Amino acid sequence: MLKNILLLIFSIIIILTFAVTTNLDRKAFEVIATFLSITTGFTITALSIIATSPFSKNLYEQESKKDNSKTILHELVDKFKISMKMFIVTICFIILLNLFNENYVAKSFIIFEHTITTIDLLKSMILYLTIVSLISFITLFDTFSKFVVKSGKSIK
Repeated sequence: MLKNILLLIFSIIIILTFAVTTNLDRKAFEVIATFLSITTGFTITALSIIATSPFSKNLYEQESKKDNSKTILHELVDKFKISMKMFIVTICFIILLNLFNENYVAKSFIIFEHTITTIDLLKSMILYLTIVSLISFITLFDTFSKFVVKSGKSIK
């Protein structure tokens, strides 16, 4: 647990440093929003495919090894729900960033001889959530690929 917390803190510091030193253009965040919109669409489509697949019944009948109050189908849907929420939260932060005018004078903090603004913090949070969203999307894509293969095997 401590290892995960340290990894989280370390990664946030690295991304904050990157965001502050590079002064990212807001157009980069528009690209991120577009990518996240596409991943959201993929996730909704994948959930629809899972919901209409006959193989879903098999997953619903199998108890989860991690939590015996859930089925494997519940776990699969939970993965998709968590990712969707992360995509949406990241998009909302991008929308929030775009609400501020380019000339907006943000509140500044001085940390270790570096001036950091609230806009820098917001950009850092967006970058961090984007990286986590990308990892989540890759995991979802892998999971969905396995589902499609197993679903195909069950059709005779």
